[in-house]
Amino acid sequence: MMSLSPSNMNVEKKAPEPFHIRQVMVALELGATDDKILEYVDFLTHYVPTGALYFLHVLPKFDVLNYKTEQDAQSLVSNYQLNDEVIARMGRKIKSQMVKGGAVHVEFDVREGDPLEELLSDAEDIGANLVIIGQKSGATEHGILAKNLARKARCNALIVPDQAKAEMKNIIVPVDFSEHSVKALRTAIAIREELEADATITCVNVYTMPNLSVYKIKKTKEQFRNMLEEGQLEAFKAFLNTYTPDHKDQIGLRLICREEPGIAKPLLDFALEAKAGLIVMGAKGHSKVELLLLGSVTEKILAMNESIPTLIVK
Repeated sequence: MMSLSPSNMNVEKKAPEPFHIRQVMVALELGATDDKILEYVDFLTHYVPTGALYFLHVLPKFDVLNYKTEQDAQSLVSNYQLNDEVIARMGRKIKSQMVKGGAVHVEFDVREGDPLEELLSDAEDIGANLVIIGQKSGATEHGILAKNLARKARCNALIVPDQAKAEMKNIIVPVDFSEHSVKALRTAIAIREELEADATITCVNVYTMPNLSVYKIKKTKEQFRNMLEEGQLEAFKAFLNTYTPDHKDQIGLRLICREEPGIAKPLLDFALEAKAGLIVMGAKGHSKVELLLLGSVTEKILAMNESIPTLIVK
């Protein structure tokens, strides 16, 4: 990861704001991932103050002209219940599984269209500050890819894999010392403040071990690695002291040296080893151009991750 000096970053030096969910939009597929989504949303809203929960299921657009025979068309129609029946089914499912959550208001709806576009449109309409989708191992049956949601959403996005556990004992924050890392870390701290039990936060930085053969340095590989890690640790301490001074002593630090290409895999491997309950990552920004630059590391983690909920902070 690239290192940046905190003094060169245009980030306001303030205490983390409380993590409250004003409005959250949740995509349901009426399938295998819904149980895990509802379990995790119930867990999250039990601890985090939540104004309103909106659940949405989107039926793909039905166009009879796309089907060769009337029998094919009728077969497809029979696979979908009428909207009022689907809504009733959603209501029963939500009521049966949302038992601890403290949301003030809960709504659910069904409509036809493109799943991602409908979800984002509704999120904009209600002023959501969080959107949540599930992610099935190896597939996303409701048609929303995690990286597409994280890239296009203008608010925070939470992806909950179908193997996730409803717990948050260990929170991992990948750090490259950028302003996006500051946002992610402050959000992680704010989330921890809402939990009844203490959770650990570990900031992780992956650095590259250069090829020493191209340098005229009279040091062993181990000595050079130690020298690099001392510099990274100093950068870490300056980063925490500058942007989270009141919490710096409560945050763990972990350096990971990589000699092979790729940052996402060692990050995810560490999170799995640490039995992380949440990964918090910063996105690039809010403009249309920045939203398209989610970051290859973030996208790869979302693609590989099958068990740890991941919060993308905007």
